[in-house]
Amino acid sequence: MQLARVIALAAWFAIAACGDDRGANPDAAIVDPDAPLPDADPGIVPRVEPGACRYEVPPALGLIEGQGYACGDLIVHENRAAPGRTIRVHYIRFESASASPNATIYLAGGPGGDGQSILDYAAVLGTPFLTGLEIDGDFLVISQRGTARSIPYLDCQAPNCEDFSGTVDLASYNTAANADDVEDLRGALGYDKLNVYGISYGSRLGLEVLRRHGAHVRTAVIEGLVPSSIAWPAAIPASFYSALTGLGASCADAGACGTAFGDLVAKFSAGVASLDAAPVTISVEGMPFDLDGSTYAFVLFRVLYSRSAHVWLPMLISDLAERRVDRVESFIATALVDLGSRDPVSPGLYNSVVCGEIFNPPDSNAFAQLNAGVPADIVDLFGSSWFGLMDRCNSWPVGNLQAQLAQPVTSSVRTLVSSGRLDPITPPGFGDVAAATLSNSVVVIHENSGHGATLQSPCGMQNLIDFIADPATPHDTSCAAAITTAYMLPAAFVAPTLSLALIRAELRLAPTVPPFMRARVRGALSARRTRAPRVPPHLLGHASDFDR
Repeated sequence: MQLARVIALAAWFAIAACGDDRGANPDAAIVDPDAPLPDADPGIVPRVEPGACRYEVPPALGLIEGQGYACGDLIVHENRAAPGRTIRVHYIRFESASASPNATIYLAGGPGGDGQSILDYAAVLGTPFLTGLEIDGDFLVISQRGTARSIPYLDCQAPNCEDFSGTVDLASYNTAANADDVEDLRGALGYDKLNVYGISYGSRLGLEVLRRHGAHVRTAVIEGLVPSSIAWPAAIPASFYSALTGLGASCADAGACGTAFGDLVAKFSAGVASLDAAPVTISVEGMPFDLDGSTYAFVLFRVLYSRSAHVWLPMLISDLAERRVDRVESFIATALVDLGSRDPVSPGLYNSVVCGEIFNPPDSNAFAQLNAGVPADIVDLFGSSWFGLMDRCNSWPVGNLQAQLAQPVTSSVRTLVSSGRLDPITPPGFGDVAAATLSNSVVVIHENSGHGATLQSPCGMQNLIDFIADPATPHDTSCAAAITTAYMLPAAFVAPTLSLALIRAELRLAPTVPPFMRARVRGALSARRTRAPRVPPHLLGHASDFDR
């Protein structure tokens, strides 16, 4: 950000200059976090006000609040059409060494994510990743309205969010309002243009920013596409099937994997049927857990999000088809604990977006049309997402924005449309739909990658940073087609150690899964029988036949 543009903000950020030390200044003044900016009239809406960070910046990034990053709240009207009550939309701003007057903003998925995941991911990927995101100015993360870092946080403990009745207008928590918040933040902080980076629902929000405020967008990177015109919850069976068949093709192309494990689609169906008929017992956190077919399917759906987990999946599918768990038990347990853990997504924003923009009213033909050609057993496994949400949305308070928001987004802004070939929730076909009306777009499919492919390989990260740095120049993205996976093979299998830790970290950072899956697994985990923990065979001195 150019010095001339930050003079008015200097008392807030207390940073003298930008440099290789990311703006550190040991003599920086202490700022009252509750004081408005010098030029921010407390009566003006929208405005920004400084404040202590409600984001958690990982120590591994080596940054200190007030010296390299600062936080604040964007004050906006909850309902811009009927100004009155205001809300606080929290954000964090990382100071860039670039002299650019622009900024890059990250839009989290969900709907209902608060953006904390990208900070945690930056700690895993390293400081160069964060620095790369600052190549064209400051890097911003916004906690979308209603999410955990903003006020109010719609954590909704009662049906239909009735615990917020009379204090919030749920219909005002939608994609259009989120897009207007992004634009208001840009204007209030004084940036010329934004580089928009959104994954999953963040891609849907990014598209809406392009539609409503494209004149102030320099470029967009949108991935894990959620096109405005597709009822994505209806397509979950087809999306999973796309990822499963893609995994099977990747394994077959790898040679030894295909020889060792065979037809993964057929083995998946056989494993689900076998486990539904008679679950197998595994150990999860030292307690017995009966793994049935549906829970197994949800675990596979979840771990397909993460590229680091893919190395396990052919063996997992093949072993469970044979009711064998000794090689894959620890992996399944890790995924189950993650899937059953507390979901940080705001149920208020999630339901307001899904119910107000997809089920208002729902397209009665969407489910059949989007899942044409998908095997019946997979449709049955994952179809409950659509019908469960339909029931939930029958009574959720909604506005009247669906017709407007469901239209395809047309834009000439330079846009990178990125997908992961093995993404189980937003398949590459969704990217093609979005790109069809983006006249200046580049479509890149990252092979052997999951949800959020630009974060999952050096190739993906390079494509992301190159595009933000210079969107006008055609870049060589051919590395995306050359991404491979070294699948675990029976003869080479060894008991895992660090790989599980990495997978666990990635799963915790991945976007949310449909609520019905998490609720089912959480219920199964809480209902485990109380009995003595099962002792793994290797601790009893039994040989584990890993090489079979």
